[in-house]
Parts: sequence; structure tokens; C-alpha cells
Amino acid sequence: MNKKIALALKRIEKDIENDDLGKARDRLHGLISAYPNELELRKMLGDIYFQLKYPAMAGRYWYLEKIKTPQMKKACMEFENSMGHDMNKIAQALKYKGDIELLEGLDVDPELLSSQYKVKDKLVEEQDVPIGPTYKLIIFGCLSVILSIIIFASVGVYTFFKWMF
Repeated sequence: MNKKIALALKRIEKDIENDDLGKARDRLHGLISAYPNELELRKMLGDIYFQLKYPAMAGRYWYLEKIKTPQMKKACMEFENSMGHDMNKIAQALKYKGDIELLEGLDVDPELLSSQYKVKDKLVEEQDVPIGPTYKLIIFGCLSVILSIIIFASVGVYTFFKWMF
């Protein structure tokens, strides 16, 4: 592992020892966003959420774990229930931005078989789709309209005050 990750993990361990799980949770969120390919960080974050009594959130971070304990399976099912078993919502909630090839080697849990395959396929399909020129044009148009409204409102307020005084 990276030297920065090792230092951060030491701080996280100290936070856990000091029973400051919130700070450890926040640090792990930062590490996961910086190092999305480190699936061990997701497992650690799931453990912290489980200790904080948030099993659905724990299941969210344990969802991509290869070997699951019975409590992990139960938490993953609770996470699926909280997302209404909607594969799009589940894939979006996982916020996996790492290497797709890591998911290819993922063994699917027999109890979550069909849903995990669908979510895995959804994650592979929608990985970092670049914004096309049509969407850029729409964004430009919306920003232009907003800017025009601000300009006209400013001119109107100026004219009103000039008229009044």
C-alpha cells in the first residue's frame, strides 16, 4: 500500500481506539475517493458503519466484498431493501469509481446472486460516461438564460431606484 494510505490508516486506527468513529468514518470516505481501487478501505468503512448501528450503510460498503460473513450478507440485503431493489439506485449508491477490471474478478455471493450480477453489469455499463456535445450545449444554454435573468433583474432594480430617487 501507498505510504500516504498507511499514515492515514494509522490515524484511523487511533480514532477507532479513541472511540471517535465519526472521524474515522470521515477519513475513510476521503481515502476511498482518493484511492477507489482499494476495496479493503470499503470493507473498513462498512465495519465502522456497522459499529455505528447503520447496517444498510454497512451493506452499501460491504456490497463489493468477495467473502461475506452472515452479518455482511444481512446488511447487504438490508441495503438492497433500502434502495427498493432498484438496480439503478443500488449501482448509483455504491459510488464505485475504481477500475472495472477489479469487479470482473468479483465472486458473486449465492444469496445475492441475481441482484449482484445485475448491479455489477450496471456498474460496468455506466462507468464514467463522458458528457457529449449535446449535454454541453444544454448546460451552456441554461447558464446563458440564468445570466440573462440576473442582468435584466439588475437593470430593473437600478432603473427602479433611479426613478424613485
